[in-house]
Amino acid sequence: MADPVSLGGGWIFEESLRPFCESVAEFSGYEFDESDWQAVGNALPDTDAEKPDGWYDYPLSGRVPLTLLVADDPGSSVVFVRLTGNPDDRTRAQIEAALHIFSQYTVR
Repeated sequence: MADPVSLGGGWIFEESLRPFCESVAEFSGYEFDESDWQAVGNALPDTDAEKPDGWYDYPLSGRVPLTLLVADDPGSSVVFVRLTGNPDDRTRAQIEAALHIFSQYTVR
């Protein structure tokens, strides 16, 4: 298996973080449930995108294993996200589309 690669990332609206996580998990074949959300949601306040060690990483161990990285942008309404892994072309395209959509619209 090849070393994981960064799948890019950017910012999304904070209120859309959970739907984003659920979407990416679905693309990777991982069942993202309430305990997963609690782990990510509870870690977010202690993160800071401005700090090199300010990111929280969470594994999505599905058919296509990915690692979700999130970091708060204190004082704003956005969260920075990025993903690492070795997705197939279809999963990569789905993730790129989700990053675009969730940076343009809020989803509840």
